[in-house]
Amino acid sequence: MRRSLFALVLLSSPAIAQTDVTSYLPAETDAVLTVQARRVADSELGKKVGTDLLKTALRAIKPAAVAVEATGLDPMKDFDFITVGMDLDNTDPPRPFALFEGKFDTRKIEASVASYMKEHPDKVSAVTIGGKSAYKVPGPRDAETMYAAIIDDTKMVVASSEKDLTGAFAAAAGGRKPVISKELAGLLSRTKSPAPIFVRAWVKGKFNDVKLPDKLQARVHSIEWATAAVGVNKDVTVTVTLGATDETNAQQLSDLLGGTVGLVRLQIVAAAEDQPELKPVADLLRATKVAPSGKTVVATGSVKGEAIEKALHPPTPMPKPEGKKK
Repeated sequence: MRRSLFALVLLSSPAIAQTDVTSYLPAETDAVLTVQARRVADSELGKKVGTDLLKTALRAIKPAAVAVEATGLDPMKDFDFITVGMDLDNTDPPRPFALFEGKFDTRKIEASVASYMKEHPDKVSAVTIGGKSAYKVPGPRDAETMYAAIIDDTKMVVASSEKDLTGAFAAAAGGRKPVISKELAGLLSRTKSPAPIFVRAWVKGKFNDVKLPDKLQARVHSIEWATAAVGVNKDVTVTVTLGATDETNAQQLSDLLGGTVGLVRLQIVAAAEDQPELKPVADLLRATKVAPSGKTVVATGSVKGEAIEKALHPPTPMPKPEGKKK
C-alpha cells in the first residue's frame, strides 16, 4: 500500500520545480499566464481534450506553434509548466514571451530541429543571438517573427525579439534582475492560486482610451489589476478577481458587471442555438455569480466537461431522410 501511494505521488508530481520567471519576463510585460501543463494533462478532462485545447491555443500564435513542433516535444507530455508574458499595449500582432519548462534531452531536441530545418527551411533557420545558438521562426509578417532557443535541459524560450531572448539567456545564467514594472512584480508576488491555469495582469490605465459613458468609464478606470484562476478536473471552474481603487468603486463595479454578464448571457445563449461551439460559454455565463469583496470584485462560474467535449468534438449530424419517390 505504501509503495502504491509513493508511486502515485511520484507520477502526479512535476519532474522539475517551477522557475521564478520574474527575471525572464520582458520589461513591457503586463499580463502573465501560467499553465501547469502536467496537471492539466493528468486531469480527467485533460486526458480527453487537453491536447486539442493546447494545440488550439498554440495555433493562435503560429510561429510559437512551429517552434514547439520543430523540437519534437509534446506539450501535454514533455512540459511541466508553460509561462506566457504579454504586452497588453501591443496585441496586433500579439508579441508574447513564452517559457516552457520540463525535463528535456537537449541532444534529441537539437537533432529534431536540425531535421525539421532541412525539411522546412522556410519555417525555421539557425541563428546566433548573444553568442548562443538559437532559431528564427518567420511569421506571416515581419512583425510576427519569433526567436526560440533551448536554454538548458529544463527550459525552452520562444520570444518576439532578439533582445527578449538575450534577456532570457542572462536570466538563466543568474545575471539579470527583474525588469518588469514594480506593480506587476508585486502582483505576481502576492497573488497565488492552486489552480493549474492562472492569469495575472496589471491593467491600471489600460482602459483610458476606451470610450464609454461617464459613469461606466469611471467604474472601468477604477480597475487596477485582474486575475483569473481556472480549475480543471472533470469539469472546469473559473474565478475572476478584479482589484479596484476602493470599496465604493468595487461595489459599483460589481453592480455594473452583474448587469453586463446578464445581458451578454442572453445574447450568447441565443447564439448557441445555431453555434453549438458556444454552448460551454453559455453554460459558464449561466452559472456565473458576481459579488464585491472589500476592494475587489469576484466572479465565479463553472462549466461541465461534457459540454466542452461536445464543443470540441461535435457529433456527426444525421443525414436527413430523403423524401419518398412517387
